Amino acid sequence: MGQNPVNPSPSGPMYPQSGPSGPSAPNFGQPAAPGYGFQGPQPGATPYGSPSGAWPANAGAYPPAPPQAYGRPAGMPPTGGAPKKKGNGLLIGLIAGGAALVLVVAAVVAVVLIQKGTPASTAPDKATTSAAALRGYLGALAAGDADKAKQYAMNPPAESPVLTNEFLAASLATNPITEIQVEEKKDYGTTSYTSASYRIGATLVQGNYPLTKVAKLWKLDSVVATVDRPSSWGTFGVTINGTTAPTSKFALFPGVYQLGTGTSLLAFEQPTFTVEKPEDRVSGFSSTRPALTDAGKKGMITKSQEWLTQCLPIQDTNPKDCGMNTPIPGGKTLATGTLTRVVVTAAPFSTATPRVASDDPKKITMSSYVSVKITATDTAGGGYSGTTSVTSAVGTINGETITVVFTA
Repeated sequence: MGQNPVNPSPSGPMYPQSGPSGPSAPNFGQPAAPGYGFQGPQPGATPYGSPSGAWPANAGAYPPAPPQAYGRPAGMPPTGGAPKKKGNGLLIGLIAGGAALVLVVAAVVAVVLIQKGTPASTAPDKATTSAAALRGYLGALAAGDADKAKQYAMNPPAESPVLTNEFLAASLATNPITEIQVEEKKDYGTTSYTSASYRIGATLVQGNYPLTKVAKLWKLDSVVATVDRPSSWGTFGVTINGTTAPTSKFALFPGVYQLGTGTSLLAFEQPTFTVEKPEDRVSGFSSTRPALTDAGKKGMITKSQEWLTQCLPIQDTNPKDCGMNTPIPGGKTLATGTLTRVVVTAAPFSTATPRVASDDPKKITMSSYVSVKITATDTAGGGYSGTTSVTSAVGTINGETITVVFTA
């Protein structure tokens, strides 16, 4: 009968013992530490549990035990750390997948936000929304680019000296266009009334602007305000921002403009006017007309007095442009050098009020009664005496000079 594997007898094979300083033998029931356990059948050894006490012929080498840590009881788990739970890999995978999904969603949201936050092109040939077209037009005005502003029109205005970059820049120099705000809206159909606000100088402008879709692009129905030249200007060379105004109907971009006359003798009573938006009716523009300055009034009186002085000695009963026709009665002939004229009225024309003619600003009219005493002798020796008067003077402005004539 074989040995008891739990309590082997002293006569049975024993594990070798180490010396006093060596390691103690391992506990039974577990593989020996390296160098101590069986490596195969040993000579004369009887396998535990063998009834015959002999090693089976077909047993081969003694099977080695599964590797385990030295000194750890059989069946106990390794002491290198807590075993990983089978669910950890799935949890980590779900977390990683969720993080990736969040990144993808964030990227999509970012792209959408970028697309929504990027306005449509405002270029005249790329403005595919009414808001983009209106914003581009107002931006061109603010930049003083009249040529570009015209391109936003359904029908661009005709060329004009008051629709150039230089002309527009003159109005922006003192009254810039700022604080442009255009309503963002969804376009439906082919027409739109798009709201916008901006400042021209200190003036706040708000309004709706009609636009029309042409093919894929939006255009303003009009980019200028059309103005009728007032009839009171006549043919006088009125200037707008220093540029001679057209002689008939003309157009202007939104802006603040200054009327001028080109002479110190005349000035506009209301020289500044504002065009707030395209298709705007310029309030009061038709009644805006030049008036004589103090220099113009004084000049007209002085020139009238000078002309009177020149008319008095003329030896003619009806001197040209003097307004003093005094023929000798009875068909007599005036004797040369016998005609005299003497002004009776003190300080002629000094109390008169010169005014600009209603049909032409370059003409000045002035009414005043100037009495003149006349004496003359005819060729037969007959003498005559009487009085005449000057009641109307008309002046013509040419630059800084005034030419005066008297009318009967």
